[in-house]
Parts: sequence; C-alpha cells; structure tokens
Amino acid sequence: MVQITDANISRRALLSAFAATLVTAAPTYSGAAGFLRGAGDIRRLRMTSTRTGESIDMIYWVDGEYIYEAIQEISLFMRDWRTNEARDIDTRVMDIMTAAHNLMDVKEPYKLLSGYRSAKTNAMLRSRSRNVARNSLHMSGKAADLQLVSRTDNQIFDQDMSRGIPGI
Repeated sequence: MVQITDANISRRALLSAFAATLVTAAPTYSGAAGFLRGAGDIRRLRMTSTRTGESIDMIYWVDGEYIYEAIQEISLFMRDWRTNEARDIDTRVMDIMTAAHNLMDVKEPYKLLSGYRSAKTNAMLRSRSRNVARNSLHMSGKAADLQLVSRTDNQIFDQDMSRGIPGI
C-alpha cells in the first residue's frame, strides 16, 4: 500500500474517508451541485463485474428524474456476489460515479470490485484484513470500489484532486 503521510495513513484509507465525507455531505456540500452537473442531463452508468461475468449499461436519470426501474437494476448489479443479496444503492453514489466518469472523459466501463456488502461478507473480509471498516459504507449501499483499465489508481486520484474532487 502506498503511504501518503507521515502519520501512517494509507492512500486507500484517505480516499475512503474523502469518499465517505463527500457522499454523506452531498446534499449540503457547497460545490455538490456544480460537481454533479458533470453527470449531465442524462446520467448513465457502464460497469462490468469480473466476479459475476455480468455487465450493465444503464441510463438511470433523465432531465432531473431518476428512473426507478434503472436504479433497481443497478442496485441488483452491485449486489453482494458472495451471498447474492442486494440493497438499494444510494443515488448520490451513482451520481458521483457518473460525474467522475464523465470528467475523466473515458468511454470504457468501470470494473466493479465491490458494491453492496452484506454484514456477513463484511465480517468475513474484516476478519482477513484490518483495512475493512466494522460499519463499512458498503453495507448501507453508500460506497463502491471501482477501477478503470486505462487509468492507474494514482492517475485517477491525481486527476480528480487536480479538479478539486476528493475521494473519487
């Protein structure tokens, strides 16, 4: 793991903290409206899952309105693949994912590493790694771990921070 501070905090831990802050504060975050404008008048998510072999290319928001059926499909796609349990994914997470994807100007789909995580899965992962939070935002549908093949984690982090977007 890459260390970014002398306080022995990992880059992943810092990104998680920023992401949690951004998602939690999205309704009152002063720049949230401007940032989410990057998501567009039509919001679309494209993802693949190497765990399930599935892919999704879904328009979930058009002209200020969420499409309920699309939100349900995305939530099902982002289910806990270990238990096959699904939970509604917070639309703010979807909006942030979409805005970041658009701002990075990439066409490739995200690779979903982890979306919703059941309490059972979270406990199992926590027993194997100290980097898994006891009350992970994954368990409430408020977090996602994603990758882009064309970008390293550092490139995404550097590009997002240069645009003032913490935690994407």
